[in-house]
This record gives sequence, structure tokens and C-alpha cells, in this order.
Amino acid sequence: MSFPRVAQLVQAALCLCVGLALGWYLARRSSVAVPRPPSDPTCNEMRRVSLSPAALKHNPIETAVVTRVKLARDVEVVGSVSYNANHHAEVGPLIAGRIVSLRVGIGDRVKAGQVLAELESAEVGQAQAAYLTARATSMAAQANLRRERELAERKVSSERERELAEAQAATEQANLLAATQRLRALGLRLEDIRELERNGGRPGRVPLVSPIDGTVLTREVTLGQAVQPATDAFKVADLAHLWVLLDLFEKDLPYVHRDQKVVLRTEVYPGRTFPARVAYVGQEVDERTRTTPVRIEFENEEGLFRPGQFVTATLLGDESRAVREVLAVPRRAVLTVEGKPLVFVAESDGTFSRRSVELGISGGGLVEIRAGLVEGERVASDGGFLLKSELLR
Repeated sequence: MSFPRVAQLVQAALCLCVGLALGWYLARRSSVAVPRPPSDPTCNEMRRVSLSPAALKHNPIETAVVTRVKLARDVEVVGSVSYNANHHAEVGPLIAGRIVSLRVGIGDRVKAGQVLAELESAEVGQAQAAYLTARATSMAAQANLRRERELAERKVSSERERELAEAQAATEQANLLAATQRLRALGLRLEDIRELERNGGRPGRVPLVSPIDGTVLTREVTLGQAVQPATDAFKVADLAHLWVLLDLFEKDLPYVHRDQKVVLRTEVYPGRTFPARVAYVGQEVDERTRTTPVRIEFENEEGLFRPGQFVTATLLGDESRAVREVLAVPRRAVLTVEGKPLVFVAESDGTFSRRSVELGISGGGLVEIRAGLVEGERVASDGGFLLKSELLR
């Protein structure tokens, strides 16, 4: 056999030996368990948190018992503050004329019956003159009637003359009433008519009067401006009474009813809550948004809220409507880690174990636990954030 042929055989044998040795080594290595750091957050090393007595003294952790209760579902919706239509008014002229006096400006507080501006109109002047004429004619007819009655009693005048006097007095009284109603329709108050009777009043002038107590929100007229009956001169609203308007999804409708208690919150005043009530639940579902309008009434006595502001409304569940018992814990006992809900279960003094849970409905400060806990266990209700911090260290 030639030397080159022998060299090739030797090289092939060496490659085969190296391959067999490498295969044996890899097989041996794969059969040996190699310890790795735990990556599962539910492993025992990561499930328990222990606090020293000193830490518990400075940061006491309160616990609550997992119990079965009849839980009524709360509904939480974001809504917008709006004017209360029952305490909101638009004031404008009832006739064409010219603004000759302005008494208030934007932001002024006004009372019901207060004059906001005065309008001058030829039509008002004519109506005032017609009223004074009708009043004088009616007074003359009443005087004639009294005289005819006296003459009839003394047999000086005939019954027919008395009857004619009575008819004339009734006619003139009706004309006076019509003239009075005409002035009222033009915007004059009874006190304006009394002043007209005493000294002729303010010829051609009619006041624009606020019908409610409130604040002047807008003033759309200026001195000397000619206006028409369709002009909205002022907007007045009592901001102590407001609405919150909600769009409620149809799935939440079974849990909402009229006069239901509501708690309002806003980021403007963190930590504060404001009581309210459901005043109206719509009767139709919008086909496009699948929502129903809900109106909430509340008192804004401190003036903290303004129309257009966003608030979070929690419609509190009505316990009388709860139909079944559920396992529940305080809502503040549930924390979130990596987007998943969990609680800390008390095991012994200072030791708590992390427990993942499945949540259900919530209401009245409680939340339903569908899986993860059993009745009678104790969970951290206050101080859970300290345990969460220790867990994530």
C-alpha cells in the first residue's frame, strides 16, 4: 500500500475518534442537572416576605379576614360637569328695541327679579299709553256705574240705564285687563305697572330681569345696541347646583337606578370625595355607541366645580339588589405586580406570602375574589405597599 493511502486512513481514524469523544461529552453534560436561578415569580423564595418586629412597629400592617358577603356592584364612569338646567336661564328682550342701560357684567352675582339691563322701545311706549287710557276709561265707567245704581235705588233712573252702565263698566274693565296683559307680555313687572299708574313710569322703557339667583356667565349686548326678540342678551346660572353627565354602557344598566348614591372624585382635589345622586337614567340605548345617558345631580356649595370639568363618578352598589354571596376582601388589600392582581396572606408574625388572585365585581369598598383565597384567611389590608416594596427589592 502506498504511503499517501496510509496517511488518508490514519486521518479518517483520528476524525472518527474525535467525533465519538465529543458526542460522549455532550451526552454526559446533558444528563447532569445544572442549577439555574429561579425565574418563576411564584417560587417559594419569591413568595414570602418577612418583616422584623422593629419594621412592623414603625409600619404596622393591618389585616382583614376573607369573608363571604352579599356584594352589590359599583359602577365607575368618567363624566363631565354641566349646568343644572333647572338653575340656568337665558335672558333676552321680548320685543325689538335699543339697549339704553346696563346694570351688570360678566361674573356678577344677581338675585331673582334683579334688573340686568333696560330696553327702550316705541312699542312699549304705545302699550303704556294704551294702558293709561284703558285705566282712565275703566275708572270713569266704574264711577258712572256707582251713580246709576244710586239713581236706580231712588227710582230716579230706569233699570235699563243701570244695566247699560254695568255692561259698559264690565267692557272697560276687560279692556284694562287686556292692556295690563299686553304690558306683562312685553316684559314689564307689576311694580313697573304700579309706577306707571303713580307717575307715568319710564316711558318706552322695559327691564330685562333675571328669573333666578345666580352668576352672570355671558353678556352679549352693549350700550346702544339694537336688539331683536331672538337676541340672547345674558346667560345666568346658579353654580351651586350642577349636573354630571355620563354615558353608561348597556352592560352596566342593571346596576344603576334613580336616586342611587354616587361619589364624585377629581384629580384637581386628590383625596376628596363629593356626594351626589342619580337623577335620571335614559330610556334608550344609542345604536352607535351602545351607551345610555345618565344624569347626576350634586350640590356645589363650595364652588369647587365648573361646567366642562371632568370627574370620576362611582355609582355605589345597592345592597338590596345583591342576589348572591361572594368571597370578598377590602379593595385596598389588592395590589398589582407586573399587571396582575395579588394579595399578601398573613402566615405568622411578620411573615406574609404573596398570592395571585382572580377578581370579580367590586362594591362598597370590597372586591370579589373568584380564585386564590379561601374563607377565613387573613390578608394585609393596610400597609401592603410596604410588602410590595420588599417583594420587589
